[in-house]
Amino acid sequence: MNSKSIHVRTILFFALLTSLHSQTFAKVEALLGDVSLINNPNLVTAEPLSDQPEIIISRPQYVISYNKERRAPNYVAWQLSKNQIGNSGRSNAFAADPDLEKYLAGSNQHAVLPTDYTGSCFDRGHQIPSADRSDVILNNEATFYMSNMVPQTAFLNRVIWEQLEVHTRQLVQNQNKKIYVIAGPIYDEELGSIGPLNDIKIPSKDFKLIIILDANQTAKDINANTPMIAVIMPNTLEDGSRPVANTTGCAGFTTTTAGHQVSWEKYQTTVEEIQKLSGITFFPTSSH
Repeated sequence: MNSKSIHVRTILFFALLTSLHSQTFAKVEALLGDVSLINNPNLVTAEPLSDQPEIIISRPQYVISYNKERRAPNYVAWQLSKNQIGNSGRSNAFAADPDLEKYLAGSNQHAVLPTDYTGSCFDRGHQIPSADRSDVILNNEATFYMSNMVPQTAFLNRVIWEQLEVHTRQLVQNQNKKIYVIAGPIYDEELGSIGPLNDIKIPSKDFKLIIILDANQTAKDINANTPMIAVIMPNTLEDGSRPVANTTGCAGFTTTTAGHQVSWEKYQTTVEEIQKLSGITFFPTSSH
């Protein structure tokens, strides 16, 4: 792998293992999904620890730490190998998460609906992208559950976030890599909320941590020389201005990747900075 051309940052993995934050971690409220968490292949090591309320959704396609107060994930974790990229196409089947809806309905709460973003300036921003689960349509449809979405501006979702998604798949397809990814929102600035009840929090940023292995390696092979990409991307318009929540101020939101010169590489950071801003410890040495 040409480190100059892909600009990945390496970090001392074992230093991270001993760098747990001192904050109190939240207790997992519920474990949903049809895969045992301990056997879920989408976790690179132990389950990450969050200081936010958590409902864990464990599926063959990913692991989601869901925050019912913000009505969005704390993080989504997944593995990406060459056989998971195929020709199923994009289902575009946005839907409420059925397991989450069944669980929340017991306390008179509900999962986010696809229409809850209607009337806002924000895209339904995938954390695990549709194209990372394009082997069969069932796997692709799982990425369209709203539990996998956060409100993202078009510049974030369709330009810099997508650039890194494409780059990640190129590592897998062209350089025969196996990838582990953890992505999620950051709320270090107050940008308000959207939705019919105005209760879907708008993140100020989105983070992504990408761990890059050779195709024949496993998580046990991660060491101080393992390349990683860590980014924090702003949830702003292209000119850096803050987004507004409703359609009366959406001017400048519509954008596509065409003609944009800003690269995902501009937003590289450290794992420590992501942990500090997100309240998530990625490589815990102890459990909840």
